[in-house]
Amino acid sequence: MEGKTLTGVNYKYNGSLEDGLEVFKGSPSFKVSKELIGLIKSEIERKSPVLMGACRDNPNPYSIGRFLLDEGHSPQNLSYVIPLLIDDGFCVASKKKPFTITIC
Repeated sequence: MEGKTLTGVNYKYNGSLEDGLEVFKGSPSFKVSKELIGLIKSEIERKSPVLMGACRDNPNPYSIGRFLLDEGHSPQNLSYVIPLLIDDGFCVASKKKPFTITIC
């Protein structure tokens, strides 16, 4: 399957939001567990509207990315999970950076 990040970068993936993902962007591929997807969804539900914060090194302190980094996960996962959550009707994103994620 194919997806596109909020900034328009194409990527390929296998799996689903319910079962976890394997993302093919560069080499090697990487996995996003269903548990991590659940954490992302919970954080959106808890803080909506909330900044996305997909920056790997220094995400905004009030963003989902900061939460993930503090939990030992890469904020970069958001680049691939958030568009799929949007496609699934779970949330929406603002049109420009910094992206704000709002639950539907």
